[in-house]
Amino acid sequence: MRRKLVGTLLAVSMLVTSAVTVSAEYKAPDGVDPSEYHLAICIHSMDNEYWAQEAEGAKLAAEYYGVNADILTCDSDDNKQIQGIKDYIAQYGDKAIFVVDPSSTANTVNIAEVCEEAGTYVTILAHRAEGLLPTDYPHFVASIMLDDMAIGKATASALFDSIGGEGQVAELVGLLGDDSATNRHAAFEAALEDYPDIEVVDSQTASWSQSDAMTLVENWIVNYPELKGIFSANDTMALGAVEALKNAGKNGEVKVSGCDGIEAALNAVKDGDMVVTNANDGYCIAGYGASYAIQAALGSLDVEGMEAEDRMFFSKTTIVDEKNADEIISKFIETQNPGYDYSDLEFCVYAPQEIK
Repeated sequence: MRRKLVGTLLAVSMLVTSAVTVSAEYKAPDGVDPSEYHLAICIHSMDNEYWAQEAEGAKLAAEYYGVNADILTCDSDDNKQIQGIKDYIAQYGDKAIFVVDPSSTANTVNIAEVCEEAGTYVTILAHRAEGLLPTDYPHFVASIMLDDMAIGKATASALFDSIGGEGQVAELVGLLGDDSATNRHAAFEAALEDYPDIEVVDSQTASWSQSDAMTLVENWIVNYPELKGIFSANDTMALGAVEALKNAGKNGEVKVSGCDGIEAALNAVKDGDMVVTNANDGYCIAGYGASYAIQAALGSLDVEGMEAEDRMFFSKTTIVDEKNADEIISKFIETQNPGYDYSDLEFCVYAPQEIK
């Protein structure tokens, strides 16, 4: 299978996902009974909105294909996640299928090796250890990640545009050492290259914390009275910034960007408290991640015949601003079903990953 849409997708300036109509019925290959198969949806926990969204997306995909589905949580513990996968294999053997949001990047190697040894198909989301390639494992169907560089640059550019492309801004950095924090900071700096009249007055880590971000912004308001914008590497910190600005009577005067697409941030964009966020869309990455693994297990997808770029790619996400906030809230929050066609594996692809 060769992806025909990659060139077009790379030309998209903002990451946008559109809803489509789900196919009426999946036709399994002759002699294959999907009801004999069991999908394990491996996530950190159900307490986080995004992980819960991943679980719902994968469940929707499993329902479409007619396979059973179970949610396995690990509380971000590597050993607990691996043991859960091994226990599931012990229970269902080669009828087990996995879609995994790994507890850590390091654990992706263990996940791939355990599934390969058992002959069970797996898609790994969001993280991949350097040097770990799906093409080295016949049962490692796909590595689907989020393009933090593209996402960060898009949200930063939207923020800069909202203040007229000039003036003072500050940056709320995520947890030091975290891959997403590192990539989104690099994306912020890359976006600055296109806006020479933007002045960065401070850049501080708030470690993904709303309260830490609020404290930083309270100080920035005092120290930088001409501050016009705040770039935040995630929504939680952005909401802390909004709270500080509201308390100081500067809400709306100082623009704020976020990232992740949690419900409170989507509502903040709708209400004008934030300029932009990016909905990472767990329905897309996990629903289609599950679809890749399910189709491979059922025999609808020839994994070994796929090109490397077909097995390592970034998932589509959605930039959310005031123009589409209502639509995204309706699909992702209120109905909890964007209506994706999980049979169309091409749909979720934003761009291929770099092979390294």
